[in-house]
Amino acid sequence: MVTSLNPSLSRPRVGLIVNTLGEKDGMSISSMRHLRLLSEDIVVVPIALEESEQESEWHGKVEKKERFGNPAYRILAADFRVDRILSNTDIRQRTYADHIVRIAKREHLDAIHVYGAFEIRPLVSAFAAVRCNLPLIISFRGSDLEIRSFGKNLPHTQAALQAAKVCVCVNTAAQQLVKQLFAPTCPILVIHNHVNPTDFQLEVPLNLSVHPPIIGCVGEFRRVMGLDFLLQAFDQLATKREVSLLLVGPIRPIEAVYYNPLIDSLKNSLRLFRTGPVEHAHVLEYMKTCDILVFPSISDGSPNKVLEGMLAKRAIIAANVGGIPELIRDGIDGILVDPREQKQLLSTIELLLDDPSQRRCYGESAYARAISQFSPSCEREAWLKCYREAGLCL
Repeated sequence: MVTSLNPSLSRPRVGLIVNTLGEKDGMSISSMRHLRLLSEDIVVVPIALEESEQESEWHGKVEKKERFGNPAYRILAADFRVDRILSNTDIRQRTYADHIVRIAKREHLDAIHVYGAFEIRPLVSAFAAVRCNLPLIISFRGSDLEIRSFGKNLPHTQAALQAAKVCVCVNTAAQQLVKQLFAPTCPILVIHNHVNPTDFQLEVPLNLSVHPPIIGCVGEFRRVMGLDFLLQAFDQLATKREVSLLLVGPIRPIEAVYYNPLIDSLKNSLRLFRTGPVEHAHVLEYMKTCDILVFPSISDGSPNKVLEGMLAKRAIIAANVGGIPELIRDGIDGILVDPREQKQLLSTIELLLDDPSQRRCYGESAYARAISQFSPSCEREAWLKCYREAGLCL
């Protein structure tokens, strides 16, 4: 069993490798929720690996901060521009690993946990864990497997998994993919996300001038969310009947050059409303203004936006992909569709628009399931089991 390097520390200390210390997107919000969820049992030390634009910081710049009373770190590292063009070597990776080792010793860490196994983070973290003789936990989040696995860092992820003590997935489909594609020797656990009513501010004045009935969709909009499918279905539907579409959240900047002209070209674009970025605490109130919530993703792990839609007691139409079928039971808590099948998506939306009673039934069932099956206590116990599996004394 792993014990604390500092006898005065009563709780295990885990370095959580994250993409950023902010709460700007789904991944960063999820990582900070993880910190708060385990605050009574574990000292979680977030360590963000961020890219610097200053070549003089090739050796790394470390900023110590604080998150919810815990120490937190940003490691900023740069590569020379000429290396990016002429060399396959990325010295940033070694820089990140060296600084993780230093932080692990300074903070008396008992384990290193990669939260989101994509890009360079799994191998960098594995290198540091081996150097420090610490257990490594690797957790796949969101689209890490179904989208990011097709990148150049796949061999790095495979190598890192061989050093892991535990691997965590957010749904059973991802668990099977990891088992058969990577064949790690460590246990592979499934831990679903949770939804917590206390994360949201209620009765927020929204000042919306959107005419019902309202179809809603929430998130940071991009291709993987299946936004194209929803826009096509809405434009056809709005040609036949009075209906509005509310997009809650921003369009990812790198994809806005495609989506902004596409939205403007719709025949019924004047009945489409975009909120832009909103505070996460206000998301639930936006959802409650909608009659139907549609999530036509082509890939999703254990999506918080679907769980939040369940908490909002709204009828949900969602893609039958990833971990969504483990949240929404088809025909009980909502309806699952293949969003690429345009006729099916369109007819399902129409079906629910015409049946308020069925919408209420789905909403009530989804709410009850979210509260009972995807509570903070359920996820907390699952993570404590994971850390025990890795060797931490809890």
